[in-house]
Amino acid sequence: MSRIIIDEHIEAYKSRQLKKLFDGIQEDPELSLEIRRNNEVMVYYHKDKILTSKVDTHGNIKIEILDKKYYNEKSKPSVDLSDNNNLKSLTLIRQYFREAKKLVYVYKIGTEFTIQQNIALGNQSFDNRYLVVDMEWQFSQSEVPKDERINKTRIDLIVIDTQPNNEGDNDIYLAELKVGTSAKDGFSGIIDHVDKTYEIINQRNACKSLIEDVISIVAQKVSLGIIEGIPKIFNFASKPKMMLILAYRGKMENEKLSKEREKAKEHAKKIGMEEPLCIMYNALITLK
Repeated sequence: MSRIIIDEHIEAYKSRQLKKLFDGIQEDPELSLEIRRNNEVMVYYHKDKILTSKVDTHGNIKIEILDKKYYNEKSKPSVDLSDNNNLKSLTLIRQYFREAKKLVYVYKIGTEFTIQQNIALGNQSFDNRYLVVDMEWQFSQSEVPKDERINKTRIDLIVIDTQPNNEGDNDIYLAELKVGTSAKDGFSGIIDHVDKTYEIINQRNACKSLIEDVISIVAQKVSLGIIEGIPKIFNFASKPKMMLILAYRGKMENEKLSKEREKAKEHAKKIGMEEPLCIMYNALITLK
């Protein structure tokens, strides 16, 4: 099943019951709206889901707020957006997001989450070389026979190359982000991601599902005004490719990540996988 929301759900965000909620999401650069299966929209902060919306065929709105694992009875958000009356107030919506973000931040602090979200938000235009269309993508295998299933893995970012390749197709990249060299998975983690990405690339149903998701997500994000620029018509390659985004914070991390990059390329060659596109990203902020 593709990641599609019904027209009533889109219209609710564009001009009806969820319009102010959408305004609150769009004005906050730390929030990401992502389209999911089963007619659901999820809002993320630092890779963590802080709100889900559902709309049935009768136009009835259902909002699920931050999961209880992030708070106790004393610290829970003071605004309950599952109460539709609160969706009428942008002030209350802002207050909810402010409180929910604080709870998530305390629960799960991590530089990688911030950089991942900033990369996604910084590449939401057709005018860019790369267009990020989704975060935390996972191949749903519920309809795949058990003997044909592959290892479960979440892809950090789904990226479209807006420029056609030599065959005239637009490549879809399964992007893995690694920040610095202190991550607990280390070298084995990158190799593991290469192997799992290769499994997705070689799984026909996974490739088909990915393309269907990308097409539907792009169309709906364009409709919502999330993706900017002059729309382009894409002809997607039948199989995705891998992208490694290696973010460094100084010379030492740059050198270490460069070595891991080469090892990842060697491993890809060893298993017969096309060499991953590796992007070295300077995470330091230079004042100019």
